[in-house]
Amino acid sequence: MDIMVGENILSLDEMQEIARLATRKALKGYSRPNLSFENLVLGIYHDKECGRFELYIAGEQPEDAIVISEATVNRKTGEVSVKVFLPKKPEAGNPPA
Repeated sequence: MDIMVGENILSLDEMQEIARLATRKALKGYSRPNLSFENLVLGIYHDKECGRFELYIAGEQPEDAIVISEATVNRKTGEVSVKVFLPKKPEAGNPPA
């Protein structure tokens, strides 16, 4: 585990596992995009405060990427928040618009 000025903080691997589990749970309520997952990429960005894990499908150009989700993990507390950029699954009995 990394140590920072006498304080324990989460390692990149620990944050990635927290993000993976939270993202998997968050994605259950969303429709799977009708896209090829051949170019699925996990972008990882971190600093002293948090780790950010962005799941996206790469395009030919960076601006063509399709972002699926973004999880942010606090390095000190392990608190995680997930944003999902997909349409929600239609509720039972309510057909999609």
